[in-house]
Amino acid sequence: MKRLGVINGLRGYAILGVIYFHLIGVFFNQPGWYSLNIGEIPIFPFTYLGHGWLGVDLFFILSGFVLYLPYANGNRELKTIANLGSFYKNRATRLLPLYYISLVISIFFIAHESNIHEWLFWKKMILMFTVTFNFSKETFIPSYNYVLWSLGIEVLFSAIFPLLIWFILKKGIIKLCIIVFYFSFIIRVISGFYPEYNIAPHLNIIKDSLFGRLDDFVIGMLLCHWFVTNWKQKYFEQYSKIIFFFSLVVITIGCYFSDYIFLKYLPSYLEPLINTIFQLGFGLLTLSILHMKTNAIHFLFSNKLIQLTGMMCYSLYIWHGNMRMVFMADYSALRIVTYLIFLFSLSFLTYRYIEFGNKKIEDILPKSDRDL
Repeated sequence: MKRLGVINGLRGYAILGVIYFHLIGVFFNQPGWYSLNIGEIPIFPFTYLGHGWLGVDLFFILSGFVLYLPYANGNRELKTIANLGSFYKNRATRLLPLYYISLVISIFFIAHESNIHEWLFWKKMILMFTVTFNFSKETFIPSYNYVLWSLGIEVLFSAIFPLLIWFILKKGIIKLCIIVFYFSFIIRVISGFYPEYNIAPHLNIIKDSLFGRLDDFVIGMLLCHWFVTNWKQKYFEQYSKIIFFFSLVVITIGCYFSDYIFLKYLPSYLEPLINTIFQLGFGLLTLSILHMKTNAIHFLFSNKLIQLTGMMCYSLYIWHGNMRMVFMADYSALRIVTYLIFLFSLSFLTYRYIEFGNKKIEDILPKSDRDL
């Protein structure tokens, strides 16, 4: 299956956003850190600086797109037990080796902590090695590697993906999207009644569970379906630039909406809508770039450097949290540069030899547009 270069590019920007948020965004991640008032309305001109975490939202959508692509275009199918076994084998081979290697290394960061009781330690071990840590409030954000919470959701999505394919074969993808959208939205509404499950400014273990975020994945599948079936192709090709800039407006509105709710300018019961706004924005962004002809905007998402960053996103995501703990004793320019050099170097090695160790190097490097 040929790669879609701009999807790799989108993943590249997503992982850069997450790295920025965890590295430098700590200085800007509080909504309203800088504001201007127009009358009684606060304006946040640098709202994007506090929303690097949106890379995770984009990852969820793109994961649905990429995972569904070979089934949408007919290159693979999930109709037999053999198909099912092959799917789970491929997903386990793709995700688990690097995860377990990083987990074993991560354990050394907490093994010396004297306040960890023996039972709590082994409970965490069991949950981490069975990739079920998202089901516990204590381990939803793992102390061993705090960024792994979203990877746990990705693994759970892979686990139920065949069920979604089965439903699509029976009822169609539109019905699936309608059901999942309302179900996930209700889950996020319910989470608002349980603030005790807020474990970070933007995280709630109900809202950000598999079922609270399942619509992100399924919307990615719908985008893939529309792309493969050429839905509204002429429209998106003709107005791709307009749709692109409109998508940025929608994403900006989502950032402001998030800020206003966080700062209590808007009631908290509107919070479930935040995901919906970003889904619309990222969906339009993805479709516009996929249908855009070669130009400066398209180049931003299809050049080989950003593509390679996106293709390495799994390794980059796995390592960037732990390496921050090792390198970032302070936030000097030298520390940051050293951190980034080691992060990208290590990630390329694990991308090459662990994620795709059985493939030729040319098969895991970006392709030019004419090869896509």
